[in-house]
Amino acid sequence: MADETDLQKKRYDCLLKITRTMGGVALSGAVPTPTLELAKQLGISITDAWLCLDIYRAYFGKDLTKGDLAKMFQTSAVVLLGGGIVGYVGIRLAQAALHELLEQLPIANSLITAIAFGSSTLIIGLAWLSIVEQSFIEQAGDEA
Repeated sequence: MADETDLQKKRYDCLLKITRTMGGVALSGAVPTPTLELAKQLGISITDAWLCLDIYRAYFGKDLTKGDLAKMFQTSAVVLLGGGIVGYVGIRLAQAALHELLEQLPIANSLITAIAFGSSTLIIGLAWLSIVEQSFIEQAGDEA
């Protein structure tokens, strides 16, 4: 089993990464970009992906490879991941559309989009953290 203090430190460090990224995404989501909304969504999506890679590195000390990803997911998890990716893309597109609709209400638009962007990054980060941590614990158990 993984050392509990080491696991707590990894979890704490990753929660700080998630919080920091969530704050940045919320701030960037709040900035009005009338004609660049899809480009902003792409940038935020890349930031979310980088966060997930950063969490993996914090636990395993190496970059995520296809083989590592395959080991992390069983058949049911792949279905969950596929559904999660489709849901994530849907959320980002809905946020872009909502942002365009609320363009006429500057303050409300900024607040609503900041909350929506930040909360979706928080959810993605926490979900990925739980998947990576479970894989880390299982791998540590196999090695023991």
